[in-house]
Amino acid sequence: MKMKTYYLILFLFVGINSELFAQQEKLEVAAYTFAVQPKVGTPSGHTRTAHLIEEVYGDLKTTVLYFKQGENRFCMITSALGVESGALRKASVKILSNTLKIDPGAISASSSHNHTIPFLNVSDKKPDADSPQVLSWELGLDFKKKLQQAADYVSKNLEPVYVEWGKAEENRITYNRKGYYPNGKTYFMREEDRIKLAGEGYRGLIDPDAIVVVFKNEKHKAVAALTSFTGHPVAAYDPEKLISYGQFPQTASEMLSEHLGGVPVGFVQGCAGDINEKYMLSGTIEQARQLGEYLGETFIHASKTLRPSKRIGLEWSREEVKIPFAELPSEESLRKDLATIDDFIRRGNAGDENTLHCVGMNFPKALSPPYRAKLVELVRPWYVWALEHYEQDKLGELPEYLPIEIVVARFGDVGLVGLPYEPFVMTGLKIKQASVLPCVITGGYTDGHYGYIPDARGADDREYMSGFFRYKKNIAPYKAPAGDMCSEVAIEALSEFAR
Repeated sequence: MKMKTYYLILFLFVGINSELFAQQEKLEVAAYTFAVQPKVGTPSGHTRTAHLIEEVYGDLKTTVLYFKQGENRFCMITSALGVESGALRKASVKILSNTLKIDPGAISASSSHNHTIPFLNVSDKKPDADSPQVLSWELGLDFKKKLQQAADYVSKNLEPVYVEWGKAEENRITYNRKGYYPNGKTYFMREEDRIKLAGEGYRGLIDPDAIVVVFKNEKHKAVAALTSFTGHPVAAYDPEKLISYGQFPQTASEMLSEHLGGVPVGFVQGCAGDINEKYMLSGTIEQARQLGEYLGETFIHASKTLRPSKRIGLEWSREEVKIPFAELPSEESLRKDLATIDDFIRRGNAGDENTLHCVGMNFPKALSPPYRAKLVELVRPWYVWALEHYEQDKLGELPEYLPIEIVVARFGDVGLVGLPYEPFVMTGLKIKQASVLPCVITGGYTDGHYGYIPDARGADDREYMSGFFRYKKNIAPYKAPAGDMCSEVAIEALSEFAR
């Protein structure tokens, strides 16, 4: 009797849930891709110096994806350009929010963190005609016009979709650029270090997931796609001789788009803080294209093994995270480092080729000594700022943590985590490994630009990436768990979404 009652309850439960599942409003999606064309002479959008773009290889693409389920709406803009922060993000969010009539918090802006891009000036005031900034202003004007067209299109072309996803492994184009000296100290592994250390085959700890998410309509035809991979797009990048090029995220996404019939394809850059694409400072445009084609082939392979989502619908949230700060280094060590910095700058500006190491950072021979000196000069204000806290007895005024906001979302079985800084690969891997959802995109360079924030293991390191807080001028070093605080918050939010 008890067994019959159990099966009756089970039958009713499954029947009721099936009916509720069928009654839920379907997820709807619309997407649009547009391109802008930079010109030679446009100021760079990545380098910290005043260099101009000397060569242009093709256009640069931006994709808008608009999601809706009932009253729940969410919009993503993904781009080769720096849409994740500053005036460009503000202008982009304003256009999308006004047109789609949604809260700005429902709009997430993500950059591929491409190093070979121009600067877009989105000011309402036109610069002087003889200034290089006029090219940036014209490019910004074109971008805003085309983004408005994209917003108009997606607002009117939503259609019900099913969510399918696939993964494939790509391990030919990236490597972990955090090296370790015999004494345990870390260094930035440039291309010359990689080859010297272990030859062409060296990879280290990377995230090889090439993820493809395809949104298909009721006729099972693709209407849009979202991709993700982890690695700094820096092949054929030389900060002293700048080019404009879409790099592997754009090449691979274009190949997938063609394979799927020309649909818009967005790209989310992974947790690439310590992951480099090969050939930085030494690669050719042909090598850069080849790496993009490798990833494109892998995206296409992943698209041939798509799995349908068991879950349906859309969920998203904004989550607050507090990244803890450590104490400042001792006054003695700060003064010692400041003297080392001043000596390095003097020698670099004088052309001394033996300017390769300074305050935990190392520099490649491919960069000129004056350029190396400039990179070190940029951290000098941080040491002055830190010493002032000792001299003026202000150590007690330092904040205990950095408050940031991350975005967490779910489309069917696919999770998305967007982090407003350059996260290290372990931060992303921890989220993926602990998530209940079978497919999770972990992306940095989203809705903010706080620079590099290391994972728990790297909080005490001082190579370029882990010591990047010194470029921010007014924050203390991070302490463990550092960026992994975001992993903890994201895992909890994804678990709630996957219930």
